[in-house]
Amino acid sequence: MQFRQSHIRGLLTITVMAALSGCADGNIDFTTPQRMNGGLVIILPGIEGESWMNRDVRRGLDRAGVAGAMPIYHWGRPLPIAGPLINQMDFLGNRLQGTKIAQMIVQYQDNHPGMPVYLVGHSGGGGVAVFAAESMPEGRQVDGLVLLSASISSAYDLTKALAHARNGIVNFYSKADVGLLIVGTMLAGNVDGTHGPAAGAIGFDMPNSSASPDRRKAYERLLRARLVHPR
Repeated sequence: MQFRQSHIRGLLTITVMAALSGCADGNIDFTTPQRMNGGLVIILPGIEGESWMNRDVRRGLDRAGVAGAMPIYHWGRPLPIAGPLINQMDFLGNRLQGTKIAQMIVQYQDNHPGMPVYLVGHSGGGGVAVFAAESMPEGRQVDGLVLLSASISSAYDLTKALAHARNGIVNFYSKADVGLLIVGTMLAGNVDGTHGPAAGAIGFDMPNSSASPDRRKAYERLLRARLVHPR
């Protein structure tokens, strides 16, 4: 018996759906074939794993009319108590997760050509989103990244990630997160393994006049959105 192309596409869809569904509650409703045919928004939670914050992000996107698949992807280790700290400090494992996510995106794009793909990363998941964009093969891109209080170094070089993000990167940051994203990341480190202020607190360092023209050009597609909290 020979497999038709439609059969192969169906098997690939099931494979990607299973990988993206992970163990997050409610992912099944947001990874139906109908939603998978309308685009993909991968939501990467913080070091704590799935929480009301991630579900609220997805709920907001759904109410805004996003019709594509919106899985919450568990990238960290689901260990009690020590799990969040391990997820924060396991920079090699975090990069491997980024590579794994990039492979799933490529598989999705092969199965759904032309459909948009976005990454939304909160806290540690923001760093993993950057790693996933960097891991996309040459000639492949996602449509964009949205970083929410990202726990990745403010000095991290986004040039490679920006090259794989068609519409650029939006970074939401706020100095109100000083406890976790400045003091905490100076002590425990960011998900990229460096110790210092996170981009989720003070934004990413912009290239100066001595930086290469390619880097300065790439950073034109970084949108910085500073959140100001009322007193």
